[in-house]
Amino acid sequence: MAKRGTARERILTAAEEIVVNEGVSSLTFDKVAEVTGLSKGGILYHFASKDALVRAMVERFVYRFETGLSGLEGEDEEPHGRYTRAYMKATMGAAASTGNHYDRLGASITAALSNFPDLLEIVHQQNIRCQAAVETDGLDPVEATIIRLAIEGMWMAEVFNVMHLDPAMKQAVIDRLVARTRPENTAS
Repeated sequence: MAKRGTARERILTAAEEIVVNEGVSSLTFDKVAEVTGLSKGGILYHFASKDALVRAMVERFVYRFETGLSGLEGEDEEPHGRYTRAYMKATMGAAASTGNHYDRLGASITAALSNFPDLLEIVHQQNIRCQAAVETDGLDPVEATIIRLAIEGMWMAEVFNVMHLDPAMKQAVIDRLVARTRPENTAS
């Protein structure tokens, strides 16, 4: 039974666990009530519908990614390509707010978006922000976009269990992409 944080946070955390462990089709207010120990009415007080609950989950997912990315960006002393490197690290789970659980949640939420197409706008707006930052990161905008798409492709292949590179190859690919963001390896 989840007992930490505000009721709203407990509800969101429980909903995430249900989606990660059982899939979005198992997300019901009854199940969330069972996990949190709150009444169904208490959950409805915070989220008037399943759509509202899923919307809050997507918003929290995006917020976590952007917060983690910002933290990683702040740790990088080299301004040239800083955002793109942070984006790669956050995508591959190096931020405190990302990682294996986040990846599983990301896969679940991505799959759930097909059932809630109006929520795609939240993710679309995040992608607009990320792409604008990648394009103005001091790198050639096309090169930075190629790097971003490559890392996202690797992430998606892994979280949807389509392909897993050998760990040494995966690290070599990441290292090569990171090297392409360094001033000595770029022409801009």
